[in-house]
Amino acid sequence: MIGIIGAIDYELNFFFQHMIIAKTEIIADKTFYVGKIKNHNVVIVKSGIGKVNASITTTILIERFNVRLIINTGVAGGLEPLNVGDIIIASGIAYFDVSLTEIDDVPYGKMGQDPLLVVTKDDYVNKAKKVFDRLVYKYFVGNLVSGDKFVTKLRDLAKIKKQVKDILGVEMEGMAIALTAFKFNRDFISIRGISDIIESSNQSKSYRDVVKDVAAKTSEFVLAFLEVVDE
Repeated sequence: MIGIIGAIDYELNFFFQHMIIAKTEIIADKTFYVGKIKNHNVVIVKSGIGKVNASITTTILIERFNVRLIINTGVAGGLEPLNVGDIIIASGIAYFDVSLTEIDDVPYGKMGQDPLLVVTKDDYVNKAKKVFDRLVYKYFVGNLVSGDKFVTKLRDLAKIKKQVKDILGVEMEGMAIALTAFKFNRDFISIRGISDIIESSNQSKSYRDVVKDVAAKTSEFVLAFLEVVDE
């Protein structure tokens, strides 16, 4: 069983056009759509925005539906040289808004004994790259960072950039999903389309103008990615 998580409706609507829905279950305030896409058993769910929502949703996917692979799809803010419409395959994900440095001998971004960076398995990254190459999509492989804030200033990332290299994008759910998957010993991959560029002019307007199209483009890739996944 494969779990697909998006934070908002735009990030999931495309999948429902290709899914045979067998049933739905409402748990907490989340609706889980269970069925098939391309002969894969899948569960699709809108987590809602933010790390708490993402962690709750991921835990339910694992505990209730026993998913083996979790795919996080959606949009993200990008850092130059990326452009709107580019897609990121996350090689790893970290927090950008966590700090225990005043009370504990840990680097910025690290929460106690939890890993600073949760790394995606190379097998999934390599499969994703092959799909992108076949589709001739412009993509980048690098790290994402997550926090409960829509980032518009690069200074918000200054501290985490000292700890985590090759940061390409910023979003609000990925680390919670990745870390929950890590703790339950489940696989994950995050694929994010760039909806806005941090500190660009009219960044917020860019997000509002293109979020639907970028989310749909990213979903199209995830659909193609399912063809090369064994779960």
